[in-house]
Amino acid sequence: MRGWTRPVLLALLVLAVVLSTPIVLIESVCRASREPLVRPPAPLVTEPGYGRREADSYLSFPEWHIVYAYEDLAGVLQRGDESDFAYGRQIVGFWRSLCGLTRVVTAQGGVALDTRVMLYTIGWSFTAELALKGAYENTVGRAFERLRGAGKTAEDEFAARDMKAYAAFLRLTPWYEYPFGSRLAAFWRETPYRGAQAGRKLERRAVFTSEYGVKAVSGALIGLASATALGAADLEIHTVVIGLEPGDVAPDRRITIVRELGAGRTLIRSPRHQPYTDLVVALARRGRDIAEIAGNRRILVTVLAPKGPLPSLPSVTPLFEVAIQSRPDRRRIGLDVAVERLAATIRQLDKAGVSVEHVYDY
Repeated sequence: MRGWTRPVLLALLVLAVVLSTPIVLIESVCRASREPLVRPPAPLVTEPGYGRREADSYLSFPEWHIVYAYEDLAGVLQRGDESDFAYGRQIVGFWRSLCGLTRVVTAQGGVALDTRVMLYTIGWSFTAELALKGAYENTVGRAFERLRGAGKTAEDEFAARDMKAYAAFLRLTPWYEYPFGSRLAAFWRETPYRGAQAGRKLERRAVFTSEYGVKAVSGALIGLASATALGAADLEIHTVVIGLEPGDVAPDRRITIVRELGAGRTLIRSPRHQPYTDLVVALARRGRDIAEIAGNRRILVTVLAPKGPLPSLPSVTPLFEVAIQSRPDRRRIGLDVAVERLAATIRQLDKAGVSVEHVYDY
């Protein structure tokens, strides 16, 4: 037993250093000095349940970075293999985005403890998963790819299709609600046991079964733990829209009118996350404007843009730019946008051929 003490303690020490280093850096280097306090305008709505923390718009991007990473992996798998994916770049991208956006929000105020804990938890979960996948796929996985040759097995093709479905699922629903168990059953049911490249077939079956089996169990446990914590208030958001007309509301079940505020302003309630982006873009294209979102006057938006400069956008500050491995003709750009200019900015971007990817609700 004594012979194991030193290596075990050393391993624990190394693990502690690895886990704590990004957190220490973010809590120190990635914090900005507080800017002079400027009293913001009073919210247009004062009733309980309306306001949300402005920092949550910016700090929700690292969560979405994980969604985009899986979308990128799905895109890579449409033409290549798992070993082609830049796992390390995605890991670095998560922590870099968290660092940069922490600077943005700490210049205006603090970051809530629950937000920090959540981001560090999902960050290390994402890091561990991609580090393990990257280490395996670039060694053992790559060796089996070479033994297989150019043609993909049925197992390869199923995994590529399911990764695309999983990435689309993540835009609307938490990962732990994905039906990993039924998809694993479908994998064994739909992919033939026999065929060429037997070594690759067996190796992919083992990898897919291990990954989906672990995720099915852990996802079920997390889902049970989260069932009582999620409510309707967390899934909806309030927006003050200018110039809303009955024709905007009647065909769109996402919009619930709460009340008229006067001066052409209407308070609405709608779903959050990806449906919210779709709704805001649709309203902007219909010529509607937005005065306020959940009591806030600035918001983070990402766009997918071709090479070249963006058009001149008043009240918009570029925050970051990220390359997309599966779409080299596009780059993801993060913009800090004044809410009152959000709809006009969307219309300007449309004219320039730049698509709005996501509006990060609070």
